[in-house]
Amino acid sequence: MNTPRILLILMLVISPLAHSDKYKEVSWDDLMPKGWIPVVPDEPEFFEGETYDGRFETLPKIEMAPIVKSLNKQKIKLPGYMIPIKFNASSVSEFLLVPYMGACVHTPPPPENQIVYVSLKKPMVTQDLWAPVWVSGIMKAQVSMTKFATAGYHMTEAATEIYDY
Repeated sequence: MNTPRILLILMLVISPLAHSDKYKEVSWDDLMPKGWIPVVPDEPEFFEGETYDGRFETLPKIEMAPIVKSLNKQKIKLPGYMIPIKFNASSVSEFLLVPYMGACVHTPPPPENQIVYVSLKKPMVTQDLWAPVWVSGIMKAQVSMTKFATAGYHMTEAATEIYDY
């Protein structure tokens, strides 16, 4: 083979790698396997704990929502709302990213494949914790449990930006 042909092949192979710092914009539907339909209980029960008459009520056990394993180690950009996990008066460093405002706080949480645990590269200074944000980072298809909900994904090395709508 001649040198120009080798150089051309190398350029074609290496060129996509040179642009690998781009984040793929995805939607919440992309976090669900194709054809998967969430289980909806016949009668939603929202209470778990001891009742006034001393009985202990538990919520029905539901199988964990499946995740899309091909998203593992991908550079992803996803919009959503924050549920702060690690924060102080002026900044947030870890949070759950959810598709709609208030998820996990006053309502039952969305399915696990609709919750992303986010670890930021550096804390985000914000005055509005409820504003929608874009989050870009490396997606891991791994379960993370918090007191608010179980997340089906974990995004690391993440950064945020304002979501204009």
